[in-house]
Amino acid sequence: MSLTDREDARPRAVLPRLGAAMAALGLGVGALLPLVARAVGVLPADGPAPGLWVLCVLAGLLLGTVNWLLTVLVVGSRLRVLAVRLERVARTVGDPAQRTPAPVTDLALPVGTTDALGGAAAAFNSLLTALERERRFRSVVHATNDVIALLTDEGRVSFVSDSVTDVLGWSREDLLDRHVGELLFPEDDHLFTETGAPITHDGEPSQVFLVRVRHAAGGARDLEISSSDRRDDPDIAALLVSARDVTERLELQRRLAHQATHDELTGLPNRAALLARGAQLLAGPVQLAVLLMDLDRFKEVNDTLGHSYGDRLLAQIGPRLAPLLREVDLVARLGGDEFAVLMPEVTPGEAAAAAARLRTAVSAPFPVDGLTLDVDVSIGVAVGRGPEEIGALLRQADVAMYAAKERQSGVELYDPLADEHDHGRLRRLGHLRHG
Repeated sequence: MSLTDREDARPRAVLPRLGAAMAALGLGVGALLPLVARAVGVLPADGPAPGLWVLCVLAGLLLGTVNWLLTVLVVGSRLRVLAVRLERVARTVGDPAQRTPAPVTDLALPVGTTDALGGAAAAFNSLLTALERERRFRSVVHATNDVIALLTDEGRVSFVSDSVTDVLGWSREDLLDRHVGELLFPEDDHLFTETGAPITHDGEPSQVFLVRVRHAAGGARDLEISSSDRRDDPDIAALLVSARDVTERLELQRRLAHQATHDELTGLPNRAALLARGAQLLAGPVQLAVLLMDLDRFKEVNDTLGHSYGDRLLAQIGPRLAPLLREVDLVARLGGDEFAVLMPEVTPGEAAAAAARLRTAVSAPFPVDGLTLDVDVSIGVAVGRGPEEIGALLRQADVAMYAAKERQSGVELYDPLADEHDHGRLRRLGHLRHG
């Protein structure tokens, strides 16, 4: 063990040691003073009187004591002030999230002199300036709406900003040293390796991704995560994560996307969604049946009871048809009292049979505000296979639907021979020429 180690192993109080040294020095000076005086001829050669010797020793002891008291009063008081303020600084910076009403530079010491004590005060003040810059930066981190967190190799939270309470409802104390996997849903388990260490996408040091996180009050929040692997940075030595709450933004996007493809009144897919789905199926290509439905006597409901009753009747069409359709089928509202159904991979006979079942379901009475409303429906059926266009199939189903209305048959399959506007029929009759 070195000398320094031995001294560190036996710490001693400085001021008592200094007082003992000054007392010893005073005693030594008092004892030697008569001898020095005799040597220079101030006292007779036969030696000082015993009383004078005692008096010199007491005077030396008193001088040492006065020097020690002055040191305690002057130097010790400055050291005590420095110690108190250092402890206040330590409390301030010890908790990274602690709020301080005043800047730490208010704890600055007066320098006054250029000696060692003044130099120590100046160094302390410089330290306060540096800590104040760090405090202001820390305040910015904790005041931001984004959540800032550091994750260890094991995936535990070693630091998290105060904003986590506003975003997720958890306090900082709730999350510190907690495994971040406890906050995630099962579908996001891939964010961690088998050992629990956080990873980045394809080995990249930084990435941005979306993740659903559990809220303290229940439910979930959608967070946009920016992660940066700083485990090799000695100043950070962790995975740096910044999380922004995008729940409302994603919900708005989902609502807008839903509104763009769904009917507001019935909640069913709209014409745009039906056309997109039909085009996708025909590109397969698969055989696709289009059932176009138009309610009969619906105008009487609106004219007699008002549009509010008609709207509530229309809202019941989708639930009335859904139990009779397969998961692959699609029912949509095209507008007004007109609906359509897409049925992939069915024959014309199967499509006609399905249309008859749908017609029976719609013909049953609809209860609306204590009233029983009766309507009927005419359905036109058209079947085609790619590269048929969905718009052409819809037009053919429309032709068949009007044929069902005219014949009052309820359901009709498209007949190209009866289609006065069919290009093939017109060419066969000689009414259409190319070129």
